Formats: sequence, C-alpha cells, structure tokens
Amino acid sequence: MTDNDIPILSAPPPEHWDESFARGLVGKTMLVNLTFLDADGDLEGREAFYGVVITADAEAGILLDLLGPQDGDTTTLPPQTSNIRAAEPGLYPLTDGETVENPDFLSSWTIAGPEEPANDQE
Repeated sequence: MTDNDIPILSAPPPEHWDESFARGLVGKTMLVNLTFLDADGDLEGREAFYGVVITADAEAGILLDLLGPQDGDTTTLPPQTSNIRAAEPGLYPLTDGETVENPDFLSSWTIAGPEEPANDQE
C-alpha cells in the first residue's frame, strides 16, 4: 500500500461519531483530560480543562467555550463522540488544583508524541 492508497476521511468513521449524541452535547459542560506521552510511551504530562459545548460537528469537531482559568478561550476537540461519556455527579480535580462540580460529560484523550528524528550530524 502506498501513500496514494490511503483514504483521506472528511468525517470520522461512523463508529466514532453519533450525530444524535453529538446534538445532545450542545450547551452541556464537558471536562476534558489530556495525557501526553513521549515516543517511548512514557508520561510527559497531564492537562485538564472544562467548558460548555458550543457546537458539535462531524467535520469541524466539538467546539468548547472554556471556563475556569481559561475562561474566554475556546478549543476544538476532534470529531469523535465514542470517547465521551456521561459524568457521575461529584467533584472532579483539575491538574491546577481547581475542581469542577458536576460536569455533564467527560472526555479523555491520550496524545503520543512523535518519534525523535534521526540526528545525522556529529
């Protein structure tokens, strides 16, 4: 298979996007947890933030209006609803020590870093 044989998707595969579920996210609070790994799979760091879902689109992704320390900023999550779940009532700690009370939804992502490029210079 060559690079020309790899299909480019304009929308997520159906198993990762549920349009009805996505519509129900709009106006709800979502807590997002990010875990960053290096190329070897070792933990580099964690980040957590939360906000209100402004839009949820199968091509553009899920747009959040951030709250808390990042109030006034926005961020876009990839168009994937398969890793979003309803949150149990309670207090959820963020990485900066703040807590979020009773978010509607949770979403967790693991982001693996690229392999280090070969260094041919000596």
